[in-house]
Amino acid sequence: MFKRVGWSLLLLLLSVLTLGYVFRMPITLHFVAPSLQDSGVELHCLDWSLTTNLELHVQRACIGYQGQQLELADITVNTKQVIINRANLRLATPASSAGSSAATKLALTLIENRPLLTVNRLVISHPQLAKSLAISVHEPILNQFAVSGDITARASLFTDHVTGQVKLDNELVSKVKHIARLNINSQNRFSFDGVGLTLDSQIDGQYAAELESCAITFKVNGNVSSQYDLNTKRLTLDGQQLISSLAAQENCLQQIAKLTTDTKQQQFIAKQTPLHWQLQLPAQILWQDNTLQLDTVNFVAATSELKVNNLNVNINDLPNSLKAELAFSLQNDEIKKFNLAAQIAAHEAIGKYQLDLVQLPDFIVEDAKKLTSNGEFTVNDIFTAAHGRLSAQFAIGKLTINELAVNRYHGTLTAQINEQRYLTAALDSQIDTLNVSDYKLTQLTNNLNASGSLGLGELFIDITSETTLAALQSELINLNNIKVSSRAMQSRALQASHQVMIDDIEVIVTHHMSSTAHPVDVIIPEQSIARFNPILHQFAPLATLTDGTVSAQVKGDINLLAAEMTLQLNGVNGLYNDYLINGFNSQLAGRYDSGQLNVKPTKFDINELRAGAIVENITGFLQLQDNEAVLTTLNGEVMGGSFTLDKYRVTGQAQQALLTFKNIDASKVITLDEKSGVSLTGRVAGTLPVYFTDSGIEVKDGQLTNQGAAKLLITNNAAFNAVKAQQQELGPILGLLEDLDIQSIKSSVNLKPDGWMTLGVNLQGYNKPQAQQVNFNYNHEENVFTLLRALRLSDEITQKVEQEYSTKGSNND
Repeated sequence: MFKRVGWSLLLLLLSVLTLGYVFRMPITLHFVAPSLQDSGVELHCLDWSLTTNLELHVQRACIGYQGQQLELADITVNTKQVIINRANLRLATPASSAGSSAATKLALTLIENRPLLTVNRLVISHPQLAKSLAISVHEPILNQFAVSGDITARASLFTDHVTGQVKLDNELVSKVKHIARLNINSQNRFSFDGVGLTLDSQIDGQYAAELESCAITFKVNGNVSSQYDLNTKRLTLDGQQLISSLAAQENCLQQIAKLTTDTKQQQFIAKQTPLHWQLQLPAQILWQDNTLQLDTVNFVAATSELKVNNLNVNINDLPNSLKAELAFSLQNDEIKKFNLAAQIAAHEAIGKYQLDLVQLPDFIVEDAKKLTSNGEFTVNDIFTAAHGRLSAQFAIGKLTINELAVNRYHGTLTAQINEQRYLTAALDSQIDTLNVSDYKLTQLTNNLNASGSLGLGELFIDITSETTLAALQSELINLNNIKVSSRAMQSRALQASHQVMIDDIEVIVTHHMSSTAHPVDVIIPEQSIARFNPILHQFAPLATLTDGTVSAQVKGDINLLAAEMTLQLNGVNGLYNDYLINGFNSQLAGRYDSGQLNVKPTKFDINELRAGAIVENITGFLQLQDNEAVLTTLNGEVMGGSFTLDKYRVTGQAQQALLTFKNIDASKVITLDEKSGVSLTGRVAGTLPVYFTDSGIEVKDGQLTNQGAAKLLITNNAAFNAVKAQQQELGPILGLLEDLDIQSIKSSVNLKPDGWMTLGVNLQGYNKPQAQQVNFNYNHEENVFTLLRALRLSDEITQKVEQEYSTKGSNND
């Protein structure tokens, strides 16, 4: 009975085992899969069997974990080895999950006696891999693995960390992602404790880029260490021992030179553009939450350096998150010093600069030496609609532009542009001396202010300017204490007005400058003519204007060199040496064209001219013919009569004029002291041909004659009586002159350029008391400086009478 029952139980057990083996796959999936799912592992397929050697053979196993798919095939498991002949791992980018659990430190339970693992072929694929990777894994010693194939690596497994090394080369990089012209080799040692990954790498790499026929090579060599935290997603790099360089080929300069066609500009750009740079990385570079942070990074060239400090930027929020401190310096033969420092944060850049040049580059025609500039700036919204402010100072030792030469210039500029593109700027300038052609300006200061909108639409800029000038000097004229107040509007053309003060002289200038025309209007408002004395004294030191007003206006076009002008003089009084002029009035109108000034004949009048004799009610006409001034029909009253000058050209060329006198009062010609006892009455007339030459003024064959009867009386003249007393024999003859009715006065007048005048005088008359006819001749020669003085004959007559009758006797009839 028990035997039968035993066999029955044995048969039942064998049946169960047989059925279990036959249905091993569904049973395994039913019981094993749920337990794996608790760990997030999905078992999709499993097909295994036992070999005759009682080894476990798995024909196929399908495992999934967080989107990653692993397919294993042809697996042999025994007490010494686990051999996987084929395996496919399909990687996928895991979806981010806010609720993902934090990584923990490794706490592995390592079995001291387990089968060693061998994977003959593992194919790894990923959508972002250029090609699938094929590797093999071998465990020669327990918990030490060797990887070969597309990836060469070694790894050691410990209870609390994993260490190893992996090699990176061009072949592996090309399979991960093909990058043309990239050559890289690196040996990387790593350590992973479940939370942190530490990586020490020896890198030797080179990348060659081609940008529009510009070859650029980037090289890296050296050691770099990094740490990555799975929980904080924090990556830390130490690149201090990594040597990086960037080298551009010469043809890159040709691409830059395309910015200009000027050969000198191309050469200057080439000198300022280094082809070789070295990158110096800091000891700490941080990457966390898509944010890059570093202390400092330097780009160094032979003559330039760019330093970036305290960089902080989130690549998902560019450029809003960018924060950095920049410092750039440049120094070479052309640029003695250029420094630029800036802080960038929140779309704002705040910085300062310094520039020092020995002279301007060769491609700039203007010659300038000892140029320096420094300033501070703020730029807002630098990556969109930039706006901000600038404060800068400039200094130039010497500047030459064509005929303009500046010595010691200093300027201060402040400028600001707001969000609406509205600009305000102020420039304060100081110049020691400025030479323009034949003019020299000394101690010039200028305060220039400009404001206007730079937005869309027509440009309008309001400009105000205040200029002071200590002196303006030239061979023609010197001006002092000049002040210019200007207002202008710049749109399609420049419209400006200027109030100019030269000492106390006021001048108003308005002009409108465009690409086709430059009309100008110059106004001298009515003002005292005495204000012009400082200018007048430069041309005539002995002349002074004392009273009267002047006004003028000039309208023309600077481009055409043509203008219409008017000049109004009212009640002008002045003094020149011993000459006094009162009440000069005139209104001149003229035109300037092609370098020639012409004024049509314009009447002028003078109330009084005192030049030894008093000349009154002078009138005449003034005109300019091709820059030459001409006086015509000059009339006036003198010594009770009148005179006329036909024509006088104000020029240095030789000319002839005719001066005519009429009805001159002989008593006023004599103008002797009333106590002298000599008087002459009557009228005289005459003509004086006046010649103006390089040697001076000449009068040739001038004539003076009487008009009507005249009378000479000599009463109690001491000199005359002395002659009669000394030569009593001449008494009767001399007595004929004491009461003489003059019938004729004839005089010839000749004046030499040296001032010597010769008079030949003939008096004919009748002494009524003695009933005697008289004919008197004498010659007189004296150096004189005015023609009017030649008419003052009183002293000469007395002297000649004494001389002629004391030595030669009388020539009377």
